[in-house]
Amino acid sequence: MAASRLELNLVRLLSRCEAMAAEKRDPDEWRLEKYVGALEDMLQALKVHASKPASEVINEYSWKVDFLKGMLQAEKLTSSSEKALANQFLAPGRVPTTARERVPATKTVHLQSRARYTSEMRSELLGTVRASFPGPWEPLGQGRGFYACRQPEPQYYQIQGL
Repeated sequence: MAASRLELNLVRLLSRCEAMAAEKRDPDEWRLEKYVGALEDMLQALKVHASKPASEVINEYSWKVDFLKGMLQAEKLTSSSEKALANQFLAPGRVPTTARERVPATKTVHLQSRARYTSEMRSELLGTVRASFPGPWEPLGQGRGFYACRQPEPQYYQIQGL
């Protein structure tokens, strides 16, 4: 059976939301949250639509929408350990959204966010600073993992280990 216009729009918006979730976003970015709200509305409309798809397909769509909604809620938590814990309870989709995907995009987003939260926890616990940290950081020594920052006033070096 051919997909309805509502289902096509849902799949299009769902794949766009998955792509936005995979990108690094600004904390003030509001679009993804609004799009996920629109996905929920479209999913509810699709469930009562006359030419609705099979129940397995609807379940997969709702699984992915719930994942995106949970991911947004996890990002709003304050500490990285809470974010990592909330991320563990999220379940990504099992089936790719589009035919072009080999691995479901929600699974990729889940792995990326888990790695990001783990890195944040590590830096919180160890108090480390990355080399890509904005500022005048420069390598100190040869490959030892130490960086120095020259402060404008007074003139001295602060040593940070990685």
